[in-house]
Amino acid sequence: MSDGKDVESCEVTRHRAAFDAALMHLRPELLHFMQRHVRDADTGADLAQEALLRLLAYRDMPDIACHVSLMYRVAWNLLREHWRTRHRHHASHHVPMDLIEPLLAEAASVEDIVDARRALQRLSSEALDTLPPRCRKAFELHRADGLTYPEIAVEMGISVKMVEKHIGRALATCRIAVERAG
Repeated sequence: MSDGKDVESCEVTRHRAAFDAALMHLRPELLHFMQRHVRDADTGADLAQEALLRLLAYRDMPDIACHVSLMYRVAWNLLREHWRTRHRHHASHHVPMDLIEPLLAEAASVEDIVDARRALQRLSSEALDTLPPRCRKAFELHRADGLTYPEIAVEMGISVKMVEKHIGRALATCRIAVERAG
């Protein structure tokens, strides 16, 4: 009976050692990844440390196929959480678009979603088509898909500041189109 527990204990110890070694090997890559995405060495280091702490929750899981994939999954989730909390104030700086807001509501009815999509199509044909493609894409990712500015920046490979400029330009164009239609 004791031999079974000893073998199991050795296996757990071996698994933990392999997991710890993988994390130590991946730590520089994680640190570089975080610092590159937040563009601040100290914040990147803090986020990398937090990611390592979160990875420890997986230490006793025996079926981790790829430590690299797990690390990037945890890192991306942590970055998204960081961006959401850090950039939440951007939403209050923009002109609300009552025609499109139902798309972002969690409890929107099917009719509201259809009406909002039609409004977006009208705006698209009247105003958004006049915008440069990247400006239009940033606006649609934010308003129709609900992505945050940092998420859009990552998706499009541009800075958050550029996302702000694109969406500001799109909102101004839409505001003018709505005023003309009204």
